[in-house]
Amino acid sequence: MKKRERKQFSKRNLALTIILGIFISIMIITLFNLVVTYFYEPPKYEDFCKNLEMDVYSVKYSANAQCANCTFSKELQEEIDTCNRENGIPIYNYDDKLCATSVKECNFCNEEFNNASENYNVNTFFIYAIIGFLIIVAGLFIHILLIQIVALPAGAFLVIEAAVKNFDDKLLVIIVFSLLIAAAIYLALKKLGNK
Repeated sequence: MKKRERKQFSKRNLALTIILGIFISIMIITLFNLVVTYFYEPPKYEDFCKNLEMDVYSVKYSANAQCANCTFSKELQEEIDTCNRENGIPIYNYDDKLCATSVKECNFCNEEFNNASENYNVNTFFIYAIIGFLIIVAGLFIHILLIQIVALPAGAFLVIEAAVKNFDDKLLVIIVFSLLIAAAIYLALKKLGNK
C-alpha cells in the first residue's frame, strides 16, 4: 500500500514540477523581455520624425481642409516623385491659400528610423541568442529537474525569439543559429555521454 502511495506521490510531484517549470519558464522569458526593453529601448518613430505628420500634406489638397481649390502642378509631382524614389518624405511649401506649391525639403527621418531599427534588431538578436544559449547550457548541467524544466525551454524560446527579431538578416541568423545548434548538440551529447 505504501509503495503505491509513494508511486502516486512521485507521479504527482513530477506533474507538478513540470507544470511549475513551464510557468516559471514563461515568467523568465517575460521578465527577460521586460529587462531588455527597459535597459535597451527600441527606437521610436516619433524620435526620428518629430511633428512630421503635421507638416506632410497631400499635393492635391491643402493644409486647410476647407480650401479645395488647390491646383495640381506637374513640377510639384516631379519633386515628390524624386523624393519618394530616394525613400524620403516630401515636406511642402504653401501659398497664402495654404495650398502646396513646392517641396521644401525631402525628409529622410523614415530611413534613419529604419536603419536604427535594423541596428537595434541585430544587437537584440545577439543579446537574446547568447543569453538563451547560456540558459540552455545551465539547464544541461544543473542536475535539479525543476531547473532543467525551466531552463531548457526558456533558453530555447529566447534563442528562437532572437531569430524572429532579426529575421531580415537571414544569413546572420543562419550562421549564428548553425553555430548555436552545433554547440548545443555537442554539449548535450557530452552531457548525456557522461551518464
